Amino acid sequence: MLLIIGAVVLVLGIGAIGIGVYEKMKAARVAGAPFVRTGDAAQRGAQVAGPNGAISVQGNVICQQPLSSPITRTACLYFSVSAEARWKDGDQDRSQTLAGIEQSTRFVLDDGSGPVWVDATRGGDFDTTRYSEIKEPGFFGSELVFGDYRLSTSSFPSGARFEVKEEVLPLVPQLYACGATAPQSIASPEWRSLILATKSRDELLGSATQTAKACLVGGIAAVAVGAAVALAGAFQAGLLMRIAHTPL
Repeated sequence: MLLIIGAVVLVLGIGAIGIGVYEKMKAARVAGAPFVRTGDAAQRGAQVAGPNGAISVQGNVICQQPLSSPITRTACLYFSVSAEARWKDGDQDRSQTLAGIEQSTRFVLDDGSGPVWVDATRGGDFDTTRYSEIKEPGFFGSELVFGDYRLSTSSFPSGARFEVKEEVLPLVPQLYACGATAPQSIASPEWRSLILATKSRDELLGSATQTAKACLVGGIAAVAVGAAVALAGAFQAGLLMRIAHTPL
């Protein structure tokens, strides 16, 4: 039992460290990208950007044609939908990821100095809301309907369950964007993802820094405790095995 508990704590600690490293890198990106006016980003992007074209802005969102997400029908700037089928094959659990969809619309950010286009077509690290739903087809059903999203189930065995997940960047009043400069726009960097946050730059930087610190400290502590408990469990299991095999 100690071995199992230690292994679980160890895995959780490693996961926390991973989150901490990611958030630390995110904070470094936000701190390192020049924070400029939207008008300057549009008109003088290459001149005001940092190394590799890094640039960031924040401003009011202006979108003439917002999207409607397929499942929750949320007015949004970006959405992605993914689906997974799960079923039993004898005693084996099977699963298959199905083709999903991803879509973004054109919008600009404007802090009063002039608009700059944001290109979110490649997705990225967005402040999305998430929704998931699980359904099973009826006895004669060959298609499941999730809002406006339809999923064919005819090629899967009876008893399969289907989970659909939707991520949405809603149509919000303001956004912070951190990416790479492009002609009159901000886009995803070639080497990293585009960041779009509903928090201000300062709020995002503070949040990412605090999360990174908490996850790294907690993760390292959990790894140390988990390793110690797992070793104690392994020693205990070995001791019990030796006792069980010792002649009376």
